[in-house]
Amino acid sequence: MRLVAFRGPGSGTRLGAVVTRGDETGVIDLRAADATLPTDVLTLLESGPAAMERARAVVAEGRAPLVDGVRLLAPLARPPKLLAAASNYQSHITESGLPEVDKARIVPKLFLKPSSSIVGPDVPLELPSVSDSVDWELELAAVIGTRCRDVSLDSALEVVAGYTIINDISARSMSWGLPDREPNAWNDFFDWLNGKWVDGFAPLGPWFVTADEIPNPQALELELRVNDELRQHANTSQMIFGVAELVSFASRFMTLEPGDMFATGTPAGVGATTRTYLVPGDVMTGTIEGLGSLTTPVVAGRAG
Repeated sequence: MRLVAFRGPGSGTRLGAVVTRGDETGVIDLRAADATLPTDVLTLLESGPAAMERARAVVAEGRAPLVDGVRLLAPLARPPKLLAAASNYQSHITESGLPEVDKARIVPKLFLKPSSSIVGPDVPLELPSVSDSVDWELELAAVIGTRCRDVSLDSALEVVAGYTIINDISARSMSWGLPDREPNAWNDFFDWLNGKWVDGFAPLGPWFVTADEIPNPQALELELRVNDELRQHANTSQMIFGVAELVSFASRFMTLEPGDMFATGTPAGVGATTRTYLVPGDVMTGTIEGLGSLTTPVVAGRAG
């Protein structure tokens, strides 16, 4: 099932599903078809399996009308936690000039992005004034469906409700207007973190695909194009730590809640390798097998 958040003509945010009927694909309004359903994906996940089954029933009945004039939003605009895995493809580590890692001697590197960085499909990325080296990072995003802690590796995928596409936009350098700022590793590390936190730096979508449609998240082709030029192409099988490993690891020290999201890392092909950064007029399109395509145009930031 492909779930979406959308706005129709004259409506607020609604919960929908993408359906295909004959030659026509469109969105149905799940709440309009069943008043017991919530109006957003996060509340649906928090409501538990029974609510998800009611949504499935509406889709299976095939009677809800397609909605005209739909504008898709980020399927999860405010997840409880947006966790992201750094350096989770060896190809990306290698292109960064670092040596090959020994998986047996490391643990996943997780950081948080603020929910204010999330935007939906087709929403323009406004380049920030604090950086002139803004880069792309296409990633598979896994979404938790069950409150859990200390999840075993063998059962970790059982708590994953589904998947979507995320572009972990990154500022490779930050400018704070302090020409005499002391250079040190502490500043470098936090500049790296700051470069992940900017408004609009987490385009998400176009929809949330339930886990039953993605039986193996470690077998998905992914590619990112900038202005139709292929920049990234890989398979999720190349992750150092797979979805199950990331979920199990994180659950050792934090409670995972419905709607929590894992951005699972990016492969080689980022702009930093060739110092090719985003400029106004660029259009990024990230595609992951089974999850659709996420398009993000790039525009100049607002003055001041």
